[in-house]
Formats: sequence, structure tokens, C-alpha cells
Amino acid sequence: MISSKQIEIFYEVYKHLSMTAAANKLQISQPSISKTLGSIEKNLGFKLFLRKSKKLIPTYEASELFEQASIVTNQLKNFNYIANTYKSRSLDFINIGTTPTLAETLVPKVIKKYNIVNPDTRFNLINLNSIDLIEERYKPDIDITICFNAKTVSNSKNIIIKEGKHFLVSPKKYNLKKEIYLKDLSHFQYIEITNLLSLYSDSSVMNYFINNGLDMNFYFKSDSYSSALSMIEEGIGISILDDNTINKANKDLVNISKILDTEFKYQVHAIIKKDLASNLCNNFFNYLIEQSQLKN
Repeated sequence: MISSKQIEIFYEVYKHLSMTAAANKLQISQPSISKTLGSIEKNLGFKLFLRKSKKLIPTYEASELFEQASIVTNQLKNFNYIANTYKSRSLDFINIGTTPTLAETLVPKVIKKYNIVNPDTRFNLINLNSIDLIEERYKPDIDITICFNAKTVSNSKNIIIKEGKHFLVSPKKYNLKKEIYLKDLSHFQYIEITNLLSLYSDSSVMNYFINNGLDMNFYFKSDSYSSALSMIEEGIGISILDDNTINKANKDLVNISKILDTEFKYQVHAIIKKDLASNLCNNFFNYLIEQSQLKN
């Protein structure tokens, strides 16, 4: 029987092909590493490494086992991460996972209104891009997720707290019209927004480009609306941005144009785990529900 600690030692030795490096990584002595490897090989009944001129050469069996050891080691890291998160997190805070753009626009406004009637509530904002945020939302350091266009999944409650549209934003010097067709923009340097679910909804901007054969001049990439806006304010490129971001724009530096081809709509969703949320989080989520219902 091989223990998780022995698997971790094998993993580090294989990864570094050095007992000394593995010992430094794990902060244990090199003789302990050597003794543990010998014990593993004895239990398994075959060699894991050949020693040639003070070098470690992995055997075929070791190479086959390394992939499984990688899985076990990563699972242990995730286990320790979650355990340490539960240990260190403060239950006095509502931990909101959100995108950089929403953390700079919509979320502070929501928190400000909530704090008027709940002045003692404290918040911690955790910034990730939309796609990573959806993948991370079940980790214990996130109580509530606020992001673009999140689909409802099991064991969670999902509400729409805002709906809006995208507009074309361009440097003032381009002097573009207030209403414009995308086909007239193909010669401009375009800033593609990556890793944002607001652009991957039913009315996806990228899908629209592809489906309508629009050959845009993709010259820059950005993983946030805010950084794209900053580039445009510097006179670099054009892009299609959400109205939250546009509200922050310096109107002396940029033009805002309505896109005539179609409406690029989006939704901002708030998501909470059904069974794991504290009363503090549930109270805030219920407030979000009430506010969303008032808008309808």
C-alpha cells in the first residue's frame, strides 16, 4: 500500500529527476527521500529509477505511474487549498466573485445601496475573468458570483440583476457617426475582447462577425472591457463594449455609436449556492432579488 505522502515524494523526484531538488521542494532531508523511494520500490516490486553516473533515469513503469501521481498530487493540492480557505476566510464578509469590469462599475453601486440599510455588512471582491469565474464559483472563497450571462446549474440559485446592450466605442479623432453599420468598420484596428461571457451569449458579437462574413481587422486583444476602453481613450483601435463600461468613458476622448446591424444584448447574473450560503449572504441575495423585481 502506497501512501499519499509517498506518491508526493515520487512525483517530486520524477519531476526534478533529483532527490536533492525534491528534498528542497518538500523541505525534508535527502536521506529521507532516498529511504522512501526504496520503500516504495520494495512495496511495488519493481524499480522506479535507475542510477547512472549520479543521474536518475525513470523506468517505463515510473513514466506510466507519473501521470497518475500528477492527478493525486493535484487533488491533494486542491484539498489543502479548500481546507485552508475554510480555515482562513472570515465569515464576517460576503465574498463576491466578479469580473474586473463589473467590480469597477455595477457591483460598487449595488453594495453602496445595500450598505445604506445594512451599514455593518462588509464585502470582499474577488476579481476573475468571466470564464474563470464560472469555473471557480463553487470554491469556498466565493459566496456569490456576479458575472455576465451565466447559465443556471444545479445546486445554485441564479437571478438577473441587470440587462443592457453593447455599443461601438471609437477614438474621437475617427469622427465616426452616432449610428453605424459594422461593415463600414473593417479597415479600423479592432480590439477583440477575450474571456468574457458577455460576448458569448445568444447575440454574440464574435458569432455575428463569423455568421455574417465580416472580416474585421483584429489588431489587439484584451481580456477586460476596462482595459479596452483605456486603449481607445489613448486613440488606439475601436471595440464593442458594454454600457456599464461606457458610462465610465471620457466623452471628450471617445465617440459612442449605436450599431445598426443588430442589438448585442447582455445580462448580468447573480449566483449563490443553494445550501451552503450563510444568513449574511442569503440576506444580500434576497436584496438583489427584490431590486431586480422592482426593475421589472
